[in-house]
Amino acid sequence: MRCFFLSLMIVSVLAGCEQSRKQVRPVPYADWESASVTSNGVRIHYWRTGGVGKPVMIMAHGVTDYGLNWASLAAKFQADYDIIMYDARGHGFSEKPQGPYDLATHVEDLAGLVKALGIEKPILIGHSMGSGTVALAGATYPDLPRAVIMEDPALSELLKYLTEVNIPEWKRLIEADKAMGKQRLMKLARSKRHPGWSDFEYDHWAEAKLLVSSNVVDVIRDEGLRNPNRIYPKIMAPTLILKADADEESRRKHIEIAGLLPNGKLVHIDGAGHLVRLDRPAETERQIRDFLAGLD
Repeated sequence: MRCFFLSLMIVSVLAGCEQSRKQVRPVPYADWESASVTSNGVRIHYWRTGGVGKPVMIMAHGVTDYGLNWASLAAKFQADYDIIMYDARGHGFSEKPQGPYDLATHVEDLAGLVKALGIEKPILIGHSMGSGTVALAGATYPDLPRAVIMEDPALSELLKYLTEVNIPEWKRLIEADKAMGKQRLMKLARSKRHPGWSDFEYDHWAEAKLLVSSNVVDVIRDEGLRNPNRIYPKIMAPTLILKADADEESRRKHIEIAGLLPNGKLVHIDGAGHLVRLDRPAETERQIRDFLAGLD
């Protein structure tokens, strides 16, 4: 699978436009709780697997995704963990203000969610933008997380796409995706953007694209998303980075950057693209379980 940021740069050819389906509230999913809290002045929606006495795991998705993009991974861990998958501001069923969308604001949204739900020492997992959120959360509030897990954060090769010049085109593509409607989006994902996924993943991927505000891409203006040198040394919690496959030179750079973590390690997942957990689900689960087992 090609990098998610690369895939968003593909110009879609639209053969007519079907009005995107509007959904004002989330549909029930499995037996998971669907609820919202007010955090940092906005309404944040989340799904929660629940379970009394289980350690809490909070999952922060990537830009233009939403909470249920974590559903497959959450299902594998819900027997042992109380998992919260929240929609970041501007995404999914959370409130969609005009702004701001910088990482510090996302961190305060996450910290407010933790406080509102009365959670202590959650394990924080983030993908892409969500990796930036959980990393900065761990650096800003060192006592907040029990552990931090990052799925393919931007360390080197993605940096040339995280620039101001890309924002207008990205916003245009988001609006074009929303105009396609769900079925066309799923077809596009199967044929071009993410071949090889299951229908379950295509469904949630397309749903997320219909629900997102194009303003969310303003996050790439944030220097913190591109500069782990300022953030990683301040993360005191045990930290795992699951990185996509890469050439030897890139791997060396990634490992060097991960060396900034006081208590962390980086693992490259062979054959995985930006969405590591979907490209190599079994290996992703194994690495996370091994890491979590080492916390006790």
